[in-house]
Amino acid sequence: MSTKEHIHIYNKDVIIDLIQQDLKHYQLIYGLEQLGLQGSGIHHLQLLEIIYQLMQILSEKKNDYLAETYAAFMSMATEYEITPLGESLRPLAKECYYRLKYLVEL
Repeated sequence: MSTKEHIHIYNKDVIIDLIQQDLKHYQLIYGLEQLGLQGSGIHHLQLLEIIYQLMQILSEKKNDYLAETYAAFMSMATEYEITPLGESLRPLAKECYYRLKYLVEL
């Protein structure tokens, strides 16, 4: 395996981990809003920009559709069981990663 392939596999795993944590964070924010507390308007992790960097997405490839797709996956997190480590969200995080990757490669 070349160094470039190794870095790509490592980045993939890190990106999926970041997405999973963002999904878990979204569950928390959504829960706060359900309790009548302010959440989504002020508590952002800004992980999408880090994900763009790790995926090596050039500025000209960034667009509203990528951000909207990512946001749609965040919204889906509310349909998943809340678990201590967010393990129930792993399949959704992987699906989000592959969807973003597909959109960038178009």
